[in-house]
Amino acid sequence: MARVLLALVFVNALLGKLTNFTAVAEKISAKGLPLAPVLLVLAMALLAVGSALLILGWRQRLGAVLLLIFLVPTSLIFHSDLGDKSERIQLLKNLAIVAGLLLVANQPSERRPRLRRQ
Repeated sequence: MARVLLALVFVNALLGKLTNFTAVAEKISAKGLPLAPVLLVLAMALLAVGSALLILGWRQRLGAVLLLIFLVPTSLIFHSDLGDKSERIQLLKNLAIVAGLLLVANQPSERRPRLRRQ
């Protein structure tokens, strides 16, 4: 259940990007990043695949890593103005989510026992 709740933040972000693709691409461009539509599609792929893996619990470590690959640079680029109270809150929220993803990524994996050759 915890993985699902953690992933809901990213599912919501994905839906926002899907429904406001042009506006989000413009925000990316405004930060001076090149190829904003391409970056946005890559971000959406990370969100979709990472969230799905996290929710399903299959390859959840990979899912957590994919979401970290999205979240860390996004936080640094878009929420780095610590003088702005709302940006500071967003950054702290993202750091808390990073902590949750790190917990998922560091969980021991449940491996199936392999059949031994005899």
